[in-house]
Amino acid sequence: MKFYAFNSAPGRPLVNLACANGFLPQVYARALQPLFGEYHVVSLYARPMWDDCPPESLTAWPQLGDDLLAGLEPLTDQPAVGIGHSVGGIATLYAAIKRPERFSRLILLDPTLLPPYALRYIRLMRLLGRGDRLPLVQGALRRRRAWDSAEAAFASFRQKTLFARWPDDVLRAYVESMTAPDSAGDGNGKVHLIYSPEWEAQLYKTIDVTVWQLPAKITHPTLIIRGELSDTFTQTSERLFRKRNPRVQIVTVKGAGHLVPQEQPEQVGKLIAGFLRAV
Repeated sequence: MKFYAFNSAPGRPLVNLACANGFLPQVYARALQPLFGEYHVVSLYARPMWDDCPPESLTAWPQLGDDLLAGLEPLTDQPAVGIGHSVGGIATLYAAIKRPERFSRLILLDPTLLPPYALRYIRLMRLLGRGDRLPLVQGALRRRRAWDSAEAAFASFRQKTLFARWPDDVLRAYVESMTAPDSAGDGNGKVHLIYSPEWEAQLYKTIDVTVWQLPAKITHPTLIIRGELSDTFTQTSERLFRKRNPRVQIVTVKGAGHLVPQEQPEQVGKLIAGFLRAV
């Protein structure tokens, strides 16, 4: 399985980052930078970036946990630190609960543990045969796929509310990692999206509505970092998680939303490094 290496640190303890839906590892570099001196930090690519892997191959999120375990096998025989953002947090949870000996500590960045009322809505839409009409699914399929240049892509993303709190260098890392020159090869400067909107939609179609079975099963030292303004791991989610597993540490980053590691990378980096030093 392909992976992205943030640094070269053979022999040092392994940290794996599982990315959010629609994101690639490069946009996490600033947040993970404090770990580069002590750990070998990598990110196993998830199914959307595998060669010849159709979206229909994913039918349930627990498969992502199995993928993560398979990818770790050749990288280390020692317990790894598992970091996961959004759906990557759920993939990391599934992997760590299935094979607890493969992990030493877990760090979940605004994991996709939606409030129960939101999951009931998703479940109802599926029962009605309208799972493909969920707003997140339709929004992903409507994504713009091409721009006249990388700079035009940057300007386009810069105007969107989703990226409003991102530092410019993190947004540029997003553009550089998520786009590639047109295949025509005529040097026209045009770029296209390389993370398939169909794959992004498939991850939303298969949102795990059984995730609240997971918190009580966590046995590792675990830190959750949530954004104060998150619409995913909300205050309701935090309260319910604390009831299910009071041993887990939960920290809120003020002024950040669901994309907390991109919006507040230095703060997130300090929290991660501090947690790993303390446990």
